[in-house]
Amino acid sequence: MRSRSRAQVLGIAVLLLLSGCAPAPQPIESPSAAAPESASPTPTPSPRPAVEPTAAFDVTCGDVAVAIEAVVGAPATPMQPVMSTVSTMNWIPGPAQYMFQRAGGIACSAGDESGYWEVTIVPGAQAVIDGAEERGQPTVPGGGCENDYCRFEITDGDVHLSAFVYDPDAVADEASQLEAAFTALVSAAASRVREVEHGDSGIVGARCERFMRTEELTRLLGTEVREFTAFGGWGIPAEVYHVVNGASHCLYTSPGSGYEVQSHLEITMLPAGAWAFERQEGTPVIVDGADAATTSTGSYGRTFLDLRIGPDWIRLTTFDDGSGAPDPLPIAELVVRNFTVGHLAPQ
Repeated sequence: MRSRSRAQVLGIAVLLLLSGCAPAPQPIESPSAAAPESASPTPTPSPRPAVEPTAAFDVTCGDVAVAIEAVVGAPATPMQPVMSTVSTMNWIPGPAQYMFQRAGGIACSAGDESGYWEVTIVPGAQAVIDGAEERGQPTVPGGGCENDYCRFEITDGDVHLSAFVYDPDAVADEASQLEAAFTALVSAAASRVREVEHGDSGIVGARCERFMRTEELTRLLGTEVREFTAFGGWGIPAEVYHVVNGASHCLYTSPGSGYEVQSHLEITMLPAGAWAFERQEGTPVIVDGADAATTSTGSYGRTFLDLRIGPDWIRLTTFDDGSGAPDPLPIAELVVRNFTVGHLAPQ
C-alpha cells in the first residue's frame, strides 16, 4: 500500500472447504418462482432497466477509500465497489461480490496480494448479526491488528461494518487510526438510514435442484455426481447471501468427502443482478432461453459461463480435472430450461 522496497505475497491458501457457508436456511424474502413463457399473443411489457440498487445510507465507497488511504496510503490497484477476490472464499468471485448492494449496503475493496483492504457496510445489522450467531458464527465487536493483518467488526444503530486490511508496512498506531476511521464511517452511515426497494427476482428462494439435479449432471458429464453440502463455517457474508438475498450456492462434485472430491460444477447467483452482469467482461455466446450469456476463464483452469435470465444473474463455473474444464454450454442450456420451463421427465 505504501511504497515498498520489495514485493510481498500473501501465503494464504484459498480452500474450497473454507467456503464460509453451510447448508442455507430459508431466505427472508418470499420465493417468487419464474413461470414458463405464455403462448398468448398479448405483448409483454418492457422489463425494467438494469439499475444498480440504491444504498440505504449516504456513505459511499469513495468515502471509504479516502478514509483508509489516509491511514495506509494508496493501494496497488484502484478501489472497486465490490468484494475483494484476493485470498477470499472460492464462491465469492462473480455474483457474490455484489451481494451487499442487493441488501441495501456497499462493498468496497482495493489492492492485490502485496497489500489490500475490503470493507462491507450493511443495514439491518441486528437481524444479520443474530442470524449469523444462530447459525454458529457470533460476531465479535471491535477488532485490531496482528502480524500486518487488521480486522474490525463495528455496529452503530442498525448498520454494521466489517473490514479487513492487510498492510505489511503497518505502523505502530495503525490499529487505532483504522478503528477511528471505521467508527466514523459506520456512524455516518447510521445517522441516516432509509428504506430501499429490492428489485424483482425470479431466483429468490430457489434451491439448487431447481437449476440442476445430480442425476441430470451425471448424464451430461458421464460420471457420478453428488451435491456437496459439507461447507465449513458461516458468517456475515453467508448470512447476507443466503438469508437476506435468498440466493443459493450449489456445488456438484464427485462422490466422497473433504479434500478427496473433484469439483465439477458450481452455481452462484445475484437476484435482480442484471445490472452487475452487464459490467462483466466475456465472450458473448447464445444459450437458448437466456436473455444474454458470456464465457470467460479464471485461475486454476476454471471456466465461467454467466447468464442473464430476466432481471437475474447466474454464474456457472466448471473446473479443470486435469484434462481441461468441461464445456459449460450444454450445462447452461439445461440450467436455463430447468429454471424457465421445468425438468424433463427421466428417460
